[in-house]
This record gives sequence, structure tokens and C-alpha cells, in this order.
Amino acid sequence: MLGSIVLARRPEEVAAARRFVAKVLGDRPEIDTALLLTSEAVTNAVIHATGPTVTVTITRTAAGIRVEVGDGGADTVPTIRDRGDLPTDGDLREGGRGVLLIRRLAVRSGFRADESGLTYWFEL
Repeated sequence: MLGSIVLARRPEEVAAARRFVAKVLGDRPEIDTALLLTSEAVTNAVIHATGPTVTVTITRTAAGIRVEVGDGGADTVPTIRDRGDLPTDGDLREGGRGVLLIRRLAVRSGFRADESGLTYWFEL
């Protein structure tokens, strides 16, 4: 494991998650994508989870890095919106596109749910 941090499930902690990822990854080539996708995953946890904390863990894989964002669970699981779900009328309201962004930019991604909550992960 390269590092792990436990944060309160509050909107202002998304920036703390980005700072943690930046510190752990330093000047690795995938840093910008990792920061963006971490922001999306942590924001989803802040909005949808029910537990008091969010955990961000970074590990090394054979091909790169893996970032996991764990929370206390929610009543729903991550939903992927495809192109057909995107607005065609110019409506750019937020919501529902974070998982699509992660799926498009990560080499691999997914989630697992168990008694401790939900963990969304992506690899770069």
C-alpha cells in the first residue's frame, strides 16, 4: 500500500482527498487523472453514502496504481450513465456523470459492497 487516509464525509474533505493523492503520487504521469477521478469518487461518497467517514487508499498494481474510495454504504450502487442519458437540450446540471467519467478515463474500475459499506475503485 502506498497510503491511506480517513476523512469525514463532508464536502470540504474532497479537497483534502486530492491533497492526499497529490502527496502520495508526487509527479507520476497519471497524477492529473488520479486527482480528477478521486474528486469524482469522493464527491459521490459524500453525496450518496450514509456513514460518517470516507477512506481513500492508494496501492501499486503491476501496471500502475489503484485508488479505492470506501464509505459506509448507501441505499443505491454507482450508476453508469451512457451517452443516451446525457442531456441534448443544453441542460448542464450536475449529477450522474462522475461514474461515466471514471469509466472512460480509468484503465479499469468497479465497486464492491459488503457489510462495511461500498468501495469504488479505479486503476490507472
